[in-house]
Amino acid sequence: MSISALLLVLFAAITHALWNTWLKISGDRLIALATLAIGWTIVGLLSLPIVGIPERAAWPYLFVSTLVHLSYSLTLIRAYGLADLSTTYPIARGIAPLVVTIAAAIFLDEPLGRLGLFAVCLVVIGVVWLGLPSKNQRRPSLTVSLVTGCLIGVYTFLDGLGGRVGGSPHAYTACLLLATSIPLFIVTGCVHRGDCISLARPMWVKGVIAGVLSAIAFWVVIWAMSVAPMSLVAAVRESSVVFVAILGSLLLKERVRWMAVILVFGGIFLVRLS
Repeated sequence: MSISALLLVLFAAITHALWNTWLKISGDRLIALATLAIGWTIVGLLSLPIVGIPERAAWPYLFVSTLVHLSYSLTLIRAYGLADLSTTYPIARGIAPLVVTIAAAIFLDEPLGRLGLFAVCLVVIGVVWLGLPSKNQRRPSLTVSLVTGCLIGVYTFLDGLGGRVGGSPHAYTACLLLATSIPLFIVTGCVHRGDCISLARPMWVKGVIAGVLSAIAFWVVIWAMSVAPMSLVAAVRESSVVFVAILGSLLLKERVRWMAVILVFGGIFLVRLS
């Protein structure tokens, strides 16, 4: 992977860690996600006239990915309600590169070399180790985190494909940002009805800013998957768990396994050499 792509994906990872930390500590997480979606909508609407819409070949991926993104968002909210940030997030994000690596090898004939595969394994092991639950952790939290991770892997693979076959990863991303926002607004409205505005008012500024930043980070990842192997991009993106673990330690006084952090960064270094 080129150094420019690597640095941009690392930026996306840091941004992803920041908005997930904010989501964990926010009051109503569904409302918080809806304010994030306002930021996604702003970026999508502003960019769509410039980048246009993707080719029809990408539309099936766009449709299915929208459904998976919605399922992921709701599952993530459930996971954060069951366990610590530094447990839920690493397990969920750690499963995703494994799913993407297997799918890319089977469906795209995009196998990694030995060094690349070793790098992905290091990242996955380090990430999952970071999130191993303690003895008193509830089992449902582990199950929900694993399901969340599988959903992340599925939408990452779909979005990587959609960005490639759609003629432009930029057009695909702009449409995806809008497509994922609409059902999230509908679900939030159905759950909270007339209370949506009053609940969102204390957090909407932070939510919109976080949404714009997360949209840019998401854009970077989809673009990177169009110029580099999906499995390597997915592995580097999930280095966000390191930053989440550190934030969880500093802000929420949660425990961090520092040897796992070293494994993740070792894997990232090997990705650069792959």
